[in-house]
This record gives sequence, structure tokens and C-alpha cells, in this order.
Amino acid sequence: MTGWRGKRRVVDLGIQRAWTEEISEEDLKNYIGGRGLNGKFFLDRVDSSLSPASPDNPLAFAVGPLSGTFAPCSGWTSVSTISPVPYSSRYGHAALPGHWGPQLKYSGFDQLIIRGKAERPVYLAIEGEQVHFEEAKHLLGKDTVETTVAIQEERKDRNIEVLCIGPAGERLAAFANVTNRFSWTGDHIGLGYVFGSKNLKAIAVCGNTPVSLHHPDRFLQTCLSLRQRIHRDPHASRLREEGSFLLLNRNGRGFGIKNYTEASQPDAAEKWRNAYLTNYQYGKEGCFSCPIHCGRITEIEGNYFGGLHFESAWSLGPRIGIDQWEKTLWLHRVCQLQGLDPCSTGSLLSWIMDCSEKGVLSSQDLGPTLCQWGDEKAARQIIESITERKGIGEILGQGCLRAAKSLGKGLEEAPHFQGMDLPARDPRSSIEYALTRALFPMEWDYLQSLSPSVPAPPAPAHPEESQGNGMMEGIVSLERRRVLADLNSICPLVAARLSLLSASDMGDLLSAATEMEWDGQPLMAAAARTMEVEKGLWQRFGPEKMDLDPFPLRLFNSPEEKNRVIQEKTNDDGLNTPWID
Repeated sequence: MTGWRGKRRVVDLGIQRAWTEEISEEDLKNYIGGRGLNGKFFLDRVDSSLSPASPDNPLAFAVGPLSGTFAPCSGWTSVSTISPVPYSSRYGHAALPGHWGPQLKYSGFDQLIIRGKAERPVYLAIEGEQVHFEEAKHLLGKDTVETTVAIQEERKDRNIEVLCIGPAGERLAAFANVTNRFSWTGDHIGLGYVFGSKNLKAIAVCGNTPVSLHHPDRFLQTCLSLRQRIHRDPHASRLREEGSFLLLNRNGRGFGIKNYTEASQPDAAEKWRNAYLTNYQYGKEGCFSCPIHCGRITEIEGNYFGGLHFESAWSLGPRIGIDQWEKTLWLHRVCQLQGLDPCSTGSLLSWIMDCSEKGVLSSQDLGPTLCQWGDEKAARQIIESITERKGIGEILGQGCLRAAKSLGKGLEEAPHFQGMDLPARDPRSSIEYALTRALFPMEWDYLQSLSPSVPAPPAPAHPEESQGNGMMEGIVSLERRRVLADLNSICPLVAARLSLLSASDMGDLLSAATEMEWDGQPLMAAAARTMEVEKGLWQRFGPEKMDLDPFPLRLFNSPEEKNRVIQEKTNDDGLNTPWID
């Protein structure tokens, strides 16, 4: 085949076997790749009664036909599983940036499925079509950097791509994540927990089979043209210089401070942003085949690390009452090494601090560590208790919603929307954003924080790419473009939020790469089909009705909150529309 490999690799950790299956041409045509192939696999083969810790809960990794090619911004990987993060557990999808997915493609596969549970800790080494089950006892307790280096040295290959967990995943923290190349993480759905529940420390993959293209010359010229256009685009230039912090350039209103008891204002947010870019930004890094390099490399006191983006920095900064960058960066680094999702960690800390401030939680609940706003030392102690699963860490490692349920306190202070932790942006900041959260609660995406204050993308070349005439149609259309990016392993910020690559552009690339001609209509149909599958999976793996309100009523019902929102509306400059239900 051209573009695709047409094969999936299935690995059973329990019996330590691996085999190859064909992916039907119909599935490739209907779901393209990446996120679509994962959804179709779960729809066809996974029982609704599975829990996240079940050995039969699959870890599904998939890439699209553009992965591993010169197509701009095509380094992303779709990962799906039954997630332990939402309340209650449901099917979840994460988009993993970095360099791991293209190596899966070079090893000869579009998809990797991992099932079962190893009897003892192992890591997988996938070298071409060979799968090796390696002992990982010596890696237990190592952080994500130590694990990556140890495996590369063991395999005698610095180019092998390692996706691993840290101690948090080993000890089954619900919001543990996975890390590639020290920087790139799969967050928000508890992938580290699922790795740990399977006794899987890491997956190292490398391959040397190039991707075949149907029209190589046409593909190359299309790639070169798109790259030149991206280089000339002013939004791409801003993204290159500022990374995801561009969201605060003219869009600094409405991000939650101190568990959403306050909201950011543009001047203060701009000052916070500039402090990082001026004092702590050391360099840039990019995913596979990326001409933009929006990743930030941070330097603090002679230490250098990547992986910082706006959402994670805000979650461990203003959201927990910290306005000193040094404290935020060290907390971020601890989460990175231990393998904890910094956004979910910030959400949990903001809940603890809010409950401590209000007297909802006491020393009898939290032990000797009472965590007040901005208390970095106490925050570190809480993170340590979670990663070591000691004391209150056993409960807090479940996330704030389950912790509130276990303690019987603080449920109204837990920041969530339909059982998922809230991202940094306050859902009251605009009607559009609130509807987006309500319609797509599992799509934890800081890119959704882009508001009308960012210039609208150019009008689409084809009607099927239109956002529609109404607000709801616009929200759904934007999400379809996001899903389309995931089907093709394309960066969602580039393809969906800033529209630097359109559906027509992806159709041109696919037409040159595969043996089929693509235009906007079948592409958007594949995205819509994937969304319908995921909607069905969301319903299949969750209860018909949750035993909690869809969001904390205190966000709207308390007199203080209503007065604050009304005041913000009075002072609003027209960029957002705060609202009260």
C-alpha cells in the first residue's frame, strides 16, 4: 500500500506474544487513521463492562497515512483507552506530540494494540517487526529521564523512541501520564495509570522501512508549498516565537485563578507571559517534521528541560495562587520527572487549597500538610505523597472528584465539567467556550481557549469546511477539524485552531500519498463518522446518569460569583461575553 501500512500489531503482555492483523481497506477509507482506527477497534472489539485496570483494557496507538513523511506538522500519535480520569471511567483519547508515532510507522504498522497484564514489570522493544519483552525490574522507581536514557543505553541506540512512565504511573496515580523524549506527554486520560496496571514501564520503538507514496514528486511539491505558506503566515510566526503562550497575547481574560474564585485580566496575564519569555525561555523544540517548533525549552538555575506549555504552566501557577515563575517551573519539573499530568495536578492542588482556605478540609483530613494558596512547599509534599502512595496520597491520587467523594467533603469546590477536570479557562468566560466544554467534555484541549480575540482564519475554500451560520454549528465544525487533524497525525493547533492547514490541504497531501483521490467532503465525513463512534463509546462505557451535578453549582449560584461575573461583563471590552445561566 502507499501512505498506509494496512497492518496493526497486537501484543498480549500476559502470554508474551505478538501477531499481525490486516486493517481492511474499508476501515482505512472510512476512518483514515489515527483516532479513527482506534475508535473503530474499540467499537468492534471491546466489551462495555471493562474497567481501566482490567487486563483486557486495550492501549491503542495509531497514526495516519501522513505520519513518517515530509508532510508539515505530522508527528502526532493518537492514543486511546478506557480512562480512569473522568468520573465515571469512560473511553478516552489523547493526542501525543513528539517523535514516537513516526517510528511506529517505520516499523511497518499503522496501529499498535496492547492487551493483557505482564506477570512482572516489563518494557517492550519494537525493532522493525520484532517485538521483545524485556525485564523492567531494574527500571522501577526511575523517573522519566532516567528510564529513557537507561533503555537507550540498553538497546545501544540513541535514536530509539521511548514512551515511558515515571513512579506515579507505577503506583497507579489516576492522572499519571506518559512521556516521549523527556518533553512530549500524553496527558488528561491517565495513560500512565493504564501502563502501570499492565506492569508496562515503557515502549521503545524504531524502524527503518520508509513510507511509500503514490505520487512522490507531487507529494514533495505540495509539502514544500505548504511549508513556504506556513513560514510566511503571521500566526505561524507568533506561534514560533511565543509557543502556546500566544494565547495570552491578546486573549488574557477569563483564565481561572485560585480555583476559579478569580479570573485573569489581560494586563496581568500579559505581564506573567512576558516574564517567562524574557527570563526563562532558553530555546525551542519541535515535533517530527515540524517547520514551526512551538515547544519551549526552559532554563532555570542551570537546569534545562522542555515540555512547558501555557496550560501546564497556568495550572501550576495562577490557578493555585503562585505568581513566581521559579516556583511554577520547579513544580512542573517535579511532575515531569515523576510522570504526573501537570494540568490535573494543578486542578487537584487548586481544589485542596480552596478547601483549606474555606475550612472544608482540615488537618484531620489532609494530615500535617495544610496547603494554602501559593504554598509551593506544601504542594511538593502533596505531590510526593501521591507518587509514593503514602498517607493522604492514597486518596488524592484518585483526583479531586473521587477524593471529594471518598472524604465526603469538598465536592462543590471540585473544578469539573461532566466529570472531567476543567482546563485553565473559566467556562463562564464565553458562551462558545462553555458549550464546547458541554459538548466535548473529554476533549481537554487548551487550544480551545482561543477566543474571538484571535483573528478568524480565512474563509474555507470548500463549503464542507464552513463553520456554519450558528454558534452550535461553528463549535461542531471546529471540533470536526480537530478530529480530522487527529486522523492524519497532524498538529491540532496548526490544522484546527489556527487553520494553517485546511481540510483541502490535507486532501491534497492524502491524494498524493495514497491511491485514492480525496477532497473536503470524504475527509469531513470521516471526521464526523469518528465523532459518532466516540459518542457511542462514551455512552457504552459510562453510566446513563452520573451521581453528581454536571458542574459545581457554586460557579453560578453563589452571590459572590454572580457579582464577579456581572462586574466583568460591565468592564468587558467586547472580546468575550461572560454569562450566567
